[in-house]
Amino acid sequence: MFSELEEQRIVRAIANAERDNRGEVQVHVERRCGGDPLARARALYRLAGLEGTTDDTAVLLYVASLGRVSAVYCGAGVHPRADASFWQGVSDQVAAGYRTGQPADGICAALDQIGALLRTLAPGSDTAGNERSDTLYTEKS
Repeated sequence: MFSELEEQRIVRAIANAERDNRGEVQVHVERRCGGDPLARARALYRLAGLEGTTDDTAVLLYVASLGRVSAVYCGAGVHPRADASFWQGVSDQVAAGYRTGQPADGICAALDQIGALLRTLAPGSDTAGNERSDTLYTEKS
């Protein structure tokens, strides 16, 4: 799905999004969604146990590459405090990357936006440490 260098860039962007805040960020990319992307993001969030993060400030960015769709699902420590237009902007960044043939760029730009929001909504040092590894989760075919 991504070259090794692109994967490394995305993993660095995940780490940067988690810097200077108490949030956790996970990115999951698969080829096809097969349904509602937000429902899939919610299922992956729960499957990963992200609601168990400190203060429930985790964010999952979900991307289905062939359909070029994305969705963001986040915990109770973030969701009620961010407006829907913000999340649409994040998805628009992902879509722009696919439109220009640079999907990793779009994902990294989306992660920059998520990190900026987390620094506003959950500022401070991450006293719980890195609760989830900074990994790009992809569908292995």
